[in-house]
Amino acid sequence: MNQIAAVLGGLQQKISHGSTFIQRKYNEVGQAKFNLPEPVTAASLAAFEAEFNQKLPSEYQTFLELHDGADLFILDDGLGLVLHSLERVIEATNEAIEYELIHEDFDHYWVIGEINEGYLLINREFAKTEDTPYMYWVFHELSTEDADPIGQNFGTFLEYSIIAQGDVFWEFKDFSIEKDDYFVEEDTPEEKVNPPISIRFVDSVRVEIEYPISKNDSYFTISIYEGKFEQEKLGMRYNEGRGFEKVIQSVRDHLSYEQYHFSSIQLFQREHLLQTNEDQSGDPLVRNENLQRQGLRYDGYRAFADQLPRPLPGWE
Repeated sequence: MNQIAAVLGGLQQKISHGSTFIQRKYNEVGQAKFNLPEPVTAASLAAFEAEFNQKLPSEYQTFLELHDGADLFILDDGLGLVLHSLERVIEATNEAIEYELIHEDFDHYWVIGEINEGYLLINREFAKTEDTPYMYWVFHELSTEDADPIGQNFGTFLEYSIIAQGDVFWEFKDFSIEKDDYFVEEDTPEEKVNPPISIRFVDSVRVEIEYPISKNDSYFTISIYEGKFEQEKLGMRYNEGRGFEKVIQSVRDHLSYEQYHFSSIQLFQREHLLQTNEDQSGDPLVRNENLQRQGLRYDGYRAFADQLPRPLPGWE
């Protein structure tokens, strides 16, 4: 297996296990989004070579033959690593020439993506032999005259970007807590800045959903326990109405909060021990003799979000 395939295979295993909660510098945290499209087509490769009269560097082409572009480690602010499809590379490069992002004296670049408010570039001259690192980066506001070398070819760049969770790893050596005001500035009388969120890493979470006594009584009871089995503690308990879909949405919202990270999620549903006496004779409540139960286990938040539980039969 080549380097590119091995690196992407490891990333896909991480995603499939729900390990998508990330932290970048300046304490940017959250559930990241990923998109790995189908491989590039032969027609797109031919169109690229016809447009620029040059073949792609081997490592970059190997990536495209696995995925025609990718969105990696994208947080809610839209930042992360975006690698364009090859068709988009042609468009972005020609647009950069038109709007003079690609400087006329520094026109030997392809625009292959974006990361952290800047463009990812391949130096076409260096990519011809691949003996000199060809990956470059430039701020959106600047031109290729000011492009900075990353110091790597595509394969190592991709691997290091994944390790750095979509951050600009080549700048880490220059990163200083003092210089970059790592968390917040000093509080001022006019405005008080909230401290950074405290992250709580929890081995597992158990969610219990108790159904209402009747369908006319719309309130479900949700209990959320956190911690290892037999050491778990009740984190919160609340009532939720408006139907089962709203109940699951409230659970999903809670489990996606930035301050939590769960490796395992167990979800149990059960009907109430009592039920409404439908014939209205005698006691208005009777014991539920056919109590329905259901238990599901998920490997992390992503697995839960991708396959949300269905209601018990008769409660759709």
